[in-house]
Amino acid sequence: MILDAQLAFIPIGSALSCVGAAGVNFQSNTLDLLGAGVGVAPPAIIGNVSLFGYDPGIGGKRPQLVVNVGTAFTAGAGTPTLNVQVQYAPDTGAAGNYQPGTWQTVEETGTLTVAQLTAGQTIARFEVPPAFPANLRPRFARLNFAVPAATSFATGTIANALVRMVRDDFANKYGAKNFTV
Repeated sequence: MILDAQLAFIPIGSALSCVGAAGVNFQSNTLDLLGAGVGVAPPAIIGNVSLFGYDPGIGGKRPQLVVNVGTAFTAGAGTPTLNVQVQYAPDTGAAGNYQPGTWQTVEETGTLTVAQLTAGQTIARFEVPPAFPANLRPRFARLNFAVPAATSFATGTIANALVRMVRDDFANKYGAKNFTV
């Protein structure tokens, strides 16, 4: 497995706590798809006369985003659930100090219950999704961990959220064993 430290939404060793007030969402680091960093003007790019942006979800081979739980989640207020969302945002340009514009959710896991959020569990695995709507040309990407209003977690962390170039786990280990040796 090859990991790029620049492509870590949540780096290994820097877990994201999802404990907070009721209904509060939690965000990962913001990745600049250009690589310059949030708040940095795009370097000169030949042929690019406007703000930098591109669709990261195109091409034959797309990397995967993988999200893993650290500390198991337990309910705080109400019956909390978690929804992992991949979000993209355009560059606001010089007038906006090169910050992310409006975040657009392009893919999500759907509702994950406390029973599914056990320690060490992989809770999300996405191929890098294409930008949506079609005219969105994002420069920035992040993960948003959405919690419904009036609910919260008493414990729970996201151990890491990484970009992998290939799937490197042994997926068929979960298959039913239909033979004996």
